[in-house]
Amino acid sequence: METLEKKPFGLRLGPTMFSLISLLIILVGSYIIWQLFGDPSQAVWKLYPQPFGVVLFWSILFVVFFGFLGQLWGLGHLTQPVSGLIWIALTTVLALIVSGVLLYGYGSIDPAFDISKGGYTATAMIVLIGFYTWGILGTSMGHWPWVDLGLKQPWVGIAGFFAGFVLTFIGYIILIYPSLASWTSPDRTVLPLTTVIGWFYSVIVSWLTTFLILDNWPWTTFGSRAKTAIAALVGNFVIGTGIYFAFLALLKGFLVPEAAQASLGAAINIWPAHLGVCMSFWLIFWANVVGNPPTGMGPLANRAIRLVITYGLAMATFIAYTRWFAIDVLHEAAISPGFGGDPLTWMDLMIYVMLVYVIYLGSYGLTKKA
Repeated sequence: METLEKKPFGLRLGPTMFSLISLLIILVGSYIIWQLFGDPSQAVWKLYPQPFGVVLFWSILFVVFFGFLGQLWGLGHLTQPVSGLIWIALTTVLALIVSGVLLYGYGSIDPAFDISKGGYTATAMIVLIGFYTWGILGTSMGHWPWVDLGLKQPWVGIAGFFAGFVLTFIGYIILIYPSLASWTSPDRTVLPLTTVIGWFYSVIVSWLTTFLILDNWPWTTFGSRAKTAIAALVGNFVIGTGIYFAFLALLKGFLVPEAAQASLGAAINIWPAHLGVCMSFWLIFWANVVGNPPTGMGPLANRAIRLVITYGLAMATFIAYTRWFAIDVLHEAAISPGFGGDPLTWMDLMIYVMLVYVIYLGSYGLTKKA
């Protein structure tokens, strides 16, 4: 006698409705968190911009550790939503602990991490570098060379963590720390911090675009897994530099009003990161929630159409956010009349809620029809 398969909990939806309901869940979940901790004028616990931002950024990085590197090893025997809730709890607790240790522990001996001297920035900027260096190991680089050596989880994740630590440390010491340390001055840094943030986030956009939307092209054309991994690690800096200058031109020429540019001054160089985080949300959403359509029109057409859709949605999101949503809904400060907000914080919150819902909880409550 056949055993009937147990139906999954929740709604069984077609691809379009699945994507739209998922987006609604992400938006509502993000807004609830914002009302609790982020809203500058009416949050229950007013923790914006800090420490709300730094805990949020480290929470995203722990999703990278557990989800991208560790592939959620260790809780596979548990059903949803139990396993997802445990991952969320672990992520939140560890993000709070690491932030606290850096700010209140290490910050007592290194002025760069002292809260009264910019410690929040120093702590958060580790995540900027780490999101790429740790994230790319488990995605574009395919856990190379660990799986090639025969390692399995959790050793693959542990090896990736230490490799990413070295890469993150090098990147942080070269690009970030000199701008914050007490022993140096702005004219002795590789690049101004605002430029570093805008440029490095453009590298992240290159990574997510090539891996998610372009099927890890052009890196797969290099041949072996080793060549593909190394090409991806290095090549995104080349493409990301081009993206940075393209974004900067787009921001100055179209997306940011002249009055806002005058108020920002040299800080306009950070804004490719603000546009880039809108790109990141839609790149991740399109690939992991929508299913990365189209898939049946040939590689060139598939990739070109995905690129137009995701980048178009990102620019529309940036415009709607900075010219309406940030000021009128989230109550963020205006930079110039009718323009303002901090896309990095809100969009990173949306990314975090999306990753938690899709990766940790497996889109619990929704099932996509084949």
